[in-house]
Amino acid sequence: MGIKIVSDSCCDLPPEILKKYDIQLINLLVRFGDREFQPGEMSIDEFYAKMAKSPVLPQTSQPPVEEIMRVYGGLLEEEENEVIGIHTSSGLSGTLQSVQMVRGMLEQPRLHVIDSCKASIGLGLMVLEAARLAEEGKDVGTILDRLQEMKSKVHCIFSVQNLEYLISGGRISKGKGLVAGVLDIKPILCINEGGFIVPYDKARGHRAALKKVLDIMEKLGVDLHAQTVGVCHSDVIKDAIYLKENMEQRFGVKEVIVGDIGPVIGSHVGPGTFGIFFES
Repeated sequence: MGIKIVSDSCCDLPPEILKKYDIQLINLLVRFGDREFQPGEMSIDEFYAKMAKSPVLPQTSQPPVEEIMRVYGGLLEEEENEVIGIHTSSGLSGTLQSVQMVRGMLEQPRLHVIDSCKASIGLGLMVLEAARLAEEGKDVGTILDRLQEMKSKVHCIFSVQNLEYLISGGRISKGKGLVAGVLDIKPILCINEGGFIVPYDKARGHRAALKKVLDIMEKLGVDLHAQTVGVCHSDVIKDAIYLKENMEQRFGVKEVIVGDIGPVIGSHVGPGTFGIFFES
């Protein structure tokens, strides 16, 4: 019996990992004004370059039901397949709701759908763990149990450097954003147990924010040296490298997955964002 792993384009896993473990993605869409971009039409670098020049902010939309049906239905055509779908937090996206609707249409007990309550590499770490366990020959029950454990243990800590996008999305008020901008205050945010973005801390200045997220990791992380942890970034690879190297040197972590924040999440957090992901 084969176990197939599916996620969505908000998991931000590097392409080589997706290919290695044959992880399939359901793609959310991005548009600038009236122009909607299909998957593969625009690279991550092109997205951030366009974002910097565009007079309008990008918008995102849910994957079409036809796309969800194509991916899941195709995998389930093979009768020996069990399929595990692990998706972006339902508190941040309607993707899971659409997947659940398709699951009801398929009426297939071999399809298991999980609300990760995470995003970006936080979601990606869960997807990667499921894929590796499947490759090791673990059964569906064992994999689902591990995913439930990760839901309660994985921390998503990040800092947004340009507050314009948070203000536009209603995450913070314009007044607070202006004050933070004047004082060069960088918010440290997290995704809570319910899967929603909430404030966690703050730092004054970019460098202080980088150090602050590492201090939080030291405070909350358990057995960091034995974990696979994650770093994400939106067009700030130097920050990602700084975080990765400090995780290796300071905590002795065995593996750091570094992912680019793709256009979907990037539309909401903007360039200059960085985040870390680990278990407690």
